[in-house]
Amino acid sequence: MNPTPFLVVASALFLAGPAAAQKPAAPAAPAPVAAPTPMRAGLWETTVTVQTVGTDSRRTIVSRACYAAADVSDAARVLPRHRETGMKCENRDVRPQAGKAGWQIACTSADGSLAGPAEITFAATTYAGKAELERKKRGAKAEKVTSTLSAKWIEACK
Repeated sequence: MNPTPFLVVASALFLAGPAAAQKPAAPAAPAPVAAPTPMRAGLWETTVTVQTVGTDSRRTIVSRACYAAADVSDAARVLPRHRETGMKCENRDVRPQAGKAGWQIACTSADGSLAGPAEITFAATTYAGKAELERKKRGAKAEKVTSTLSAKWIEACK
């Protein structure tokens, strides 16, 4: 495993001693800014439909989640997490804007990946979005997968 650039720089400063540590540091990248959503805090029901393009393969997943005021004040905290059997999935490169957000879905496993851009538009009591993904399995042709989502506010959290 290769060390990350941060570890390489930190190790070099540690080994070089205090004189090297006094050199001016490079400017840090700005921290991502939390972007509030117009969503109401409370219990939300989300429906996600995943379909492999060009086939009859389709599945629908319904889930519920309770979001506190702190959650809806940061779009990254309320983005749905993609779930794929046998894969580890994460949301990356979240780009919040007023009332919407874009991000990258990245799922990996030992025998393939599923990745692509996603977007969502928020309102007070609903939200909707979609993702255009590509599934790659070792030794197979890549497949296009479309994921559409919609959600509605149900009630205050209990």
